[in-house]
Amino acid sequence: MAYGHGMIYMIIAQVIFFIVTISLMIWFIRNSNQKVIDPKEILDRRLASGDIDKKEYNSLLKLMNR
Repeated sequence: MAYGHGMIYMIIAQVIFFIVTISLMIWFIRNSNQKVIDPKEILDRRLASGDIDKKEYNSLLKLMNR
C-alpha cells in the first residue's frame, strides 16, 4: 500500500471522534429531561421543613390558586 500508517491513524481518530460525539449527544439528551417542580410541591416541602407555618401556607396556597 502506498498510504502508509498515516491512513490507519486517521481512521482510528475519526472512529474515536464519532464515538465521543455520539456519547456526548446521548448524555445531553438523557440529562436534559429535568423534572419540573410544581409550586404546590415546593410549598408543601417548606411547610414540612418548618420554614413556614400553617397560616402562611394557607395564605400562599390561596394566592397561588387565583
